[in-house]
Amino acid sequence: MTPMDQPAEQPASKPAWWRFDAAWYRRRYAFIPAIADLRDEADILAFYKECGEPLGHSPNPFFDEEWYRQAYADIDEAIRTHQVPSGFAHYCAEGFRDRNPNGFFDELFYRETQLGLSLEEVERHGLRNGYDHFLSYGAGEGRDASLFFSTALFLKENPDFLHDTRLGPFIAFMENLHAPENAVRRTSWFFDPVWYLRAYPTVSDQIQEWGHPLRHYLITTTPTAFDPLPFFSERFYATSHPDVAHAVATGTFRNGYAHFLQYGQQEARRPHPQVDLAAYAKDPGVIEAIGLGGYPTPFAAYAALSGTLPDGKKPAESAELHCRRAFRLLADVRTSTLMARPLDFSCDLPDFSVVMVVHNQFAFTMTALSSLRATYPGPMQVILIDGASRDETSRIERYVHGLDIVRLADNIGFLAGSNAGLARVAAPYVLFLNNDVEVFPGAIAAALHRLRQEARTGAVGAKLIRTTGQLQEAGSIIWNDGTTSGYLRDASPFCPEANYARAVDFCSGAFLMVRTELAKALHGFDPHFSPAYYEDTDLCVRIRQQGFDVLYDPDVAVLHYESGSGNPADIDTILGRNIGRFFHRHRDEIEGYYTRDSANLLRARTSTRTQKHVLFIEDYLPQPAIGAGFPRSNDIVRLMVEDLGLHVTVYPVFPPREAPAGRYRDLPDRAEIIWDRGIADLDAFLHARSDYYDVLWIGRTHNAARLRPIIAACRAALTDCRIILDTEAIASLRERGRMQLENRPDLPTLATMLRHEFRATDFIDRFVAVSQAEADLLAPEVHCAVAVLGHVKTPSPQPRPFAARAHFLFVGAIQNPQSPNLDALTWLNDQVLPEYGHLLPPEARIRVAGHLAEGIDLASILTHPRFDLLGFVEDLGPLYESHRVFIAPTRFAAGIPYKIHEAAAHGLPIVATDLLCQQIGWTAGSDLACAPSNSPGTFAAAMNESYTDEALWNTLRRNAVHRIFMENRKSTSLDILESLLD
Repeated sequence: MTPMDQPAEQPASKPAWWRFDAAWYRRRYAFIPAIADLRDEADILAFYKECGEPLGHSPNPFFDEEWYRQAYADIDEAIRTHQVPSGFAHYCAEGFRDRNPNGFFDELFYRETQLGLSLEEVERHGLRNGYDHFLSYGAGEGRDASLFFSTALFLKENPDFLHDTRLGPFIAFMENLHAPENAVRRTSWFFDPVWYLRAYPTVSDQIQEWGHPLRHYLITTTPTAFDPLPFFSERFYATSHPDVAHAVATGTFRNGYAHFLQYGQQEARRPHPQVDLAAYAKDPGVIEAIGLGGYPTPFAAYAALSGTLPDGKKPAESAELHCRRAFRLLADVRTSTLMARPLDFSCDLPDFSVVMVVHNQFAFTMTALSSLRATYPGPMQVILIDGASRDETSRIERYVHGLDIVRLADNIGFLAGSNAGLARVAAPYVLFLNNDVEVFPGAIAAALHRLRQEARTGAVGAKLIRTTGQLQEAGSIIWNDGTTSGYLRDASPFCPEANYARAVDFCSGAFLMVRTELAKALHGFDPHFSPAYYEDTDLCVRIRQQGFDVLYDPDVAVLHYESGSGNPADIDTILGRNIGRFFHRHRDEIEGYYTRDSANLLRARTSTRTQKHVLFIEDYLPQPAIGAGFPRSNDIVRLMVEDLGLHVTVYPVFPPREAPAGRYRDLPDRAEIIWDRGIADLDAFLHARSDYYDVLWIGRTHNAARLRPIIAACRAALTDCRIILDTEAIASLRERGRMQLENRPDLPTLATMLRHEFRATDFIDRFVAVSQAEADLLAPEVHCAVAVLGHVKTPSPQPRPFAARAHFLFVGAIQNPQSPNLDALTWLNDQVLPEYGHLLPPEARIRVAGHLAEGIDLASILTHPRFDLLGFVEDLGPLYESHRVFIAPTRFAAGIPYKIHEAAAHGLPIVATDLLCQQIGWTAGSDLACAPSNSPGTFAAAMNESYTDEALWNTLRRNAVHRIFMENRKSTSLDILESLLD
């Protein structure tokens, strides 16, 4: 190549576009040898200067003189008026700064999208302009030259093209632009050369002159007469968009397609009568494909795929795309109905404030806002930060009243937008909320309840559910290298591990409710993490550093579209940078966290890393309504979780037959309830949680025999785990009492029965009894001290007086035909009431409430007309308040009768058998009315006296409440539990 003899200042370096290429010139203008004797490069250069330049010849393959004159009318005019000899001369002198040398390279596009540098910055690197960089480096690095030349696409579409791989295909393509085989090579999704030649045969006939169909399209003097590909119609676009037609007519744009490429496709204008670009651009598969760098724009994807959707994915990924499409479609449907009935968020004193940052996606925003309004009817301040939306979001106040809208000139993103919104918050709590979510019923109320009731909770995060119905996260984990994990991603939202509340490292900013005072004191999200990634992680760490918990609450459920947008390489770069920033900032703290390893997931899922772990095993999930000792087990779990701050996993021997409709409301919400596994799964469960538990609590003695072989097989997974057996009640006492009532001739001794009952307890470390009497009975059998853990009851006597109450009340669960409660009621029905019912006031009814096992037909057993069968009653409080006397005609039992303590705590006087009086240790005639279990008449008389004697009624009530206060204090049980678990 020979440098040009130009009067303009020559660059220090010689760009390829600046040089005259004699060999190429001779090939391009093959007619020259016939009219001139050109012996060497100097002769060819001289010919170009004297003849070629005035004729409009190009000096090298990288500058297109003909295109330049057609593209820039002012330069063409300057040449005709002899102000400049050629377009090339102008380009070398000054045009290189902001003009394009040919139709395949775009200077501003390259500098802005491929380099991110200004001309001055390029020059500081010793280069003349962006084109100089591209030809020297960028082409070989695989960068794109313009919308009309994508290096990656060219290589994909033209695998047979021969070129120097170090230089990239652009240079060889431009050097051989007029080779016939190159006329059909596709260089961009925005132009289809094969279709173009078929659509316009006259161009095909003259292709050797034009070189490439794109060159004809960009040079033709009738630019509105040609379409670039089958998915764009000049005529339709001009007709459909009068503003474009006017801009083309006045010379602002060369044709409609020039407008479309620069603006129309970003505005999702329809380019063709059969191309709905707006709908196509919203498709999740299209969005994902663009984010992954597959296509530069939705229109490019449409052109590449001929309007089909990019579904060539694994089945699971394809399923998620279909779910996202359904979410978008439903959002559009929902929005169409909402637009006719405006939402209203107007209020004076909001309960909480919402900060939502949006950029377009009007239907998403309307869906999120409508779910907010539907799930929480109370007052809320909604602050909408609109980052230069171009869709209907810019007019959203037509459809949503009472919004506090901040309009911005640019899309500043979630972080900066959230901070701008935080400055306007007027409520005590602020919810940072994505616009691609649907808030489920109860979520807002649950989050507010946490913050109002729990002073230590600084922020509440959600159970995020993807459009597939799988979890995105149930709280999130920070590892000691600064990386993070969403706990239980891809799991079912119903799995037990996702359905208990706990303090976590952080929760996603898609839904994060924070105390406003705290958020403002911390100055919101740190701009250090702009534009995105780790800003929510950092904020949650700083919240915890202030002494507050970040709480994951499964009752706060949110459906999240979870759109991923952006180029993966760019995302990786920003993510990597922000991981480093986060780690450097919080290094002293997070280096003490767990190493990223699946084996550490269980311990890392909560931020309370010193918390003790208890595995609590019971026959069934300990729900109070079941009775039969389960209310006491429920109380123990509650004390462990709510008062001692332990992590408790409740595991049933016999799991429920059906999945729960939601969280178990009668168990502590911070207890992990394993409802979907039972004794058959325990071996695998313990091995999966090897060395996780500090204490194994076994409820009921018969479970020791069931668990003994399992625990023996899992000893390696239970290192340093203390095993405690809570006898609940010594079953031998209850069984022997039943046998005595049946007058069994083969009645064994109590010692024999005890030995049998506790035969499989040699692996137990500590024993617990429900009363001191049973502890004394058990200690010699197990050869160690036995702790006593009774009932926890707080006195709550109702004020309703004697005269305002009526009827007898019986409360008790009946689990099976051998139930002591069923025997008691049968005795009352068969022996007390028929013979002695006349002793009772005629208006007094006996009302029976309690859980009944399947197959128990109480109506066929209790045939006496005094009985009213209430069945299971969820809230017993009103019954205790309205009835006059509680009866407990139990004839055989073990442990301590929970129902006696419960009735006494509510201030209801009790008539019980002498057996229960002995078990509970109260004084007959003072603390409760008592009668022998073998004397039906005495029991009926006691019922009548307690029911009719107001003075006695008040005495029994007062003394029983006092007993509860003295003997059933929570503090006593907590002391015992702490000593057992330490």
